[in-house]
Amino acid sequence: MKTFGKILLTLLILGGLGYGGWFAYQRYFADAPKEGTVYVQSVAAITGVGPAGRRNRYAGVVEAKNVIELDPDAELTVKECFVSSGDKVKKDDPLFCYDVDSMQINYDQLLLDIQGLENGIKTGREKVENLKKQLQRAKQNKKYDIEMDIQTEELEIRKKEYELTGKRKQAEDMKHALENSVVFSPVDGTVRSVRTPDGENMDYDGSSDKAYITIVAGNDYCVKGTVSEQTIHTLQEGMEVRILSRVNSSKWNGYIYKINTEKAKQSNSRYYYGGDGEQASKYEFFVELETNEGLLMGQHVYIELGNDDDEGSDQLWLPDYYVVEDEEDPFVYAADDQGRIEKRRVVLGERNEDLGMVAIAEGLSYLDRIAFPDETVQVGMTVSETAYVPGNDQGMSGFGVMDHDDWEPETAPVEDMGRPAEDESPQMPPAGGPRG
Repeated sequence: MKTFGKILLTLLILGGLGYGGWFAYQRYFADAPKEGTVYVQSVAAITGVGPAGRRNRYAGVVEAKNVIELDPDAELTVKECFVSSGDKVKKDDPLFCYDVDSMQINYDQLLLDIQGLENGIKTGREKVENLKKQLQRAKQNKKYDIEMDIQTEELEIRKKEYELTGKRKQAEDMKHALENSVVFSPVDGTVRSVRTPDGENMDYDGSSDKAYITIVAGNDYCVKGTVSEQTIHTLQEGMEVRILSRVNSSKWNGYIYKINTEKAKQSNSRYYYGGDGEQASKYEFFVELETNEGLLMGQHVYIELGNDDDEGSDQLWLPDYYVVEDEEDPFVYAADDQGRIEKRRVVLGERNEDLGMVAIAEGLSYLDRIAFPDETVQVGMTVSETAYVPGNDQGMSGFGVMDHDDWEPETAPVEDMGRPAEDESPQMPPAGGPRG
């Protein structure tokens, strides 16, 4: 018994020391600074809303969704134009006509040329047939000369046939132009521009068109917005938006049907990182409207994500790939007050499986900064809000950043909010609140 007691006492001491060592590690070393830096981004930037949960606002302008461009035949001369910029036209209204007087003379000459070529070809073929008959009866010393005459005549026939084909095509086009010397409007709409004699043109709302006549079809409006390269990841096609008037409380609902990422517009704004400034590109996106009643062509408006149905909702919706759920309590990797990564426990609410979004009921605010939970992120790592972390080419540190320290009040025309990132960085996967 005495020996058993000693063994038991030894085990208790060793267990106590082991527990104490584990507790000390967890208390003093588990969250100790780790080597490396991880990129974080504000929840406001990830979700595309302001730091207080208010939605980002983008500048927009009402423009035509369907634009018809008409150019005259390059081979013909315009005699008269019947419309001017700003004119209302209906389908089949005359727009312009060609100079048919000179065209008729040219057409008649073409017919004569065609007839002459056809007669020449017919005569040439008859001559070839006669030469072939002579070749059969000719003596041996004469056959060579006759064969050369046949080849020469056949070559001349082929040249005339080639020329005849071109003349017939010209005559066909000219006949069509004569029968359609007046060009009519293909749609109901408004003439936006007519090119001036010097080759330049200005439409009635101040922008330039290249076509001879540009027509805005009907009242089929859309809203064109602009977004910077730092915030374009918050938008995706199909997102619901609302359009706000700049002069009153009018609102219109719609959705983003196109984001033009192929052609960038250079911005004059310069953003700074460590004293170096560089320009940021902007991209256009387009909104389909449920109704355009009350909107005017060229009207400037605001564009906000979401619609009136979710206005005032206080739920924080986060892309579900930011939440780690492989443990008993779900968490996100968040920046603590010391600028280090910590595991932040969160309480989850409802989900939107179609959009890959989850509501955060507790544990996170729009001002918190979180990291994408890839395998390189560890508790205790230093956080960075720059797009590039020197010496760290792993993880999510390459993603663009936009925090909302410079977020403006809702009454201000805000296009992009916060400090954007360098344009070399890849874009974050699309994010945004639930739609529909």
